[in-house]
Amino acid sequence: MIKKNWVYILFGISVIIFTVAQFKTVKKVPEIKAKAVYLGNGWGAEIFVGGKLYITMNRIPAIEGNKPFVSERQALLTANFAIGKMKKKESLPNISLKEIDSLGIIR
Repeated sequence: MIKKNWVYILFGISVIIFTVAQFKTVKKVPEIKAKAVYLGNGWGAEIFVGGKLYITMNRIPAIEGNKPFVSERQALLTANFAIGKMKKKESLPNISLKEIDSLGIIR
């Protein structure tokens, strides 16, 4: 009878240890931030993941040519839209012309 109780106690302790170990190994999601950058002829944006530069937007995505954003606000709006897509897909975002238009970006 005493041996049987020890088996239950040891089993309970091992379940507790396993559960605690699982909670400690939960991945931390890195912080994603956007920063507007003045390019001299317009605005761009940089996206940082975990404090490291991840994406540079020196032009408006999805349009022909190399045209920068006309304002800091529009550059940040587009960068934050891209961050939202990154958080959903966990990959590099693609931004379509339709999405650029829906954001009200002047091209």
